[in-house]
Amino acid sequence: MKVLISFDPDKKLDNFEGSRLRKCIKGALESSNIDYTSDLKDDNYDVVHLLSYDDLSLEINALEEGKTVVVSALMCESDSSASFLDFDFNDGKIKYTLSNKALKFLNNASTILVPSNGAKQILLSYGVKSQIRVCLPGVNLNRFNFQKEEEKELFYRYFREDKNKKIVIANGSYDSIEGIGAFINAAKACPNAVFYFFGQSKSSLSAKSQINKLEKMSPKNAHFKEVVPDDIYRSALINASVFMLPCYRYGGVISVLEALAAKCEVVIRSQDLLNDIIIDGINGHVGQFSETLVELCKGCLSNTIKNTVTDGYNFVLKYSLNSVGEELKSIYEETLQYHFDLRRNKDD
Repeated sequence: MKVLISFDPDKKLDNFEGSRLRKCIKGALESSNIDYTSDLKDDNYDVVHLLSYDDLSLEINALEEGKTVVVSALMCESDSSASFLDFDFNDGKIKYTLSNKALKFLNNASTILVPSNGAKQILLSYGVKSQIRVCLPGVNLNRFNFQKEEEKELFYRYFREDKNKKIVIANGSYDSIEGIGAFINAAKACPNAVFYFFGQSKSSLSAKSQINKLEKMSPKNAHFKEVVPDDIYRSALINASVFMLPCYRYGGVISVLEALAAKCEVVIRSQDLLNDIIIDGINGHVGQFSETLVELCKGCLSNTIKNTVTDGYNFVLKYSLNSVGEELKSIYEETLQYHFDLRRNKDD
């Protein structure tokens, strides 16, 4: 069995969620000795594993050649290159939509992998008919090696920050910044900590415009950045005390799992996508309102609320690359067998 893994974002963003998910899938397949390729010219494969509906034409070509299609969906909603749902926030109301192109792409797939039961229900509500399996992406725990001092130093050298201050990291999309006020207000409430928000936009000019606007309305300890090199972001996570998802838009599951692996306290806005991943007060903290998120962040930094780091790390341990690799192998084999049986029945 050979797997084609395709995902080709803008090279400037080749270290954000979609690319990190691709690396995790590759690592999981390697750990289970599954042959794979990323060469689109290599047509000697059995399964194509896709991460973005921008690959619709590749999916159609694969189906015409009798290949099996597996799609990972709703894993990277902070990454415009790999998100599936469009988001609109108007008059205090949130509206998500799934484009016709995305729906066609998902319904062409043999199997769709989603991170949670909440994610499965979201896709079903939009009319997705393909088989949907809950399969959390793996995390390369070796990437978060706390013993490597040179990796920990990267963040401080890059941003020239004071090592005595606690760090809060957040990420999201600059295409929709609704809810980011919780991050800004947490920075105001915790002046002795430093806050960094990393994100991207479909347009680099749009991102720069949003960043300029946000910095003008924020205290000096709150910083807004575009996507930084992967080693810098990883160093930021390793040094951070808190990871936040303050925005109303669904956040990236892959980023949350990495924050757990980096032993951060996780503070998120309540959302269906993560409801059975982050359990409030057990492996993270969940708030519905911005005021609650601010208080949770303050509590984590002051150690006045329950520490969930150990339970969070123990949760992500179950999703090592090796365990996810074995699960992917089983899913690929089951899907291939299903297609083989279908073709045999047609021939009969």
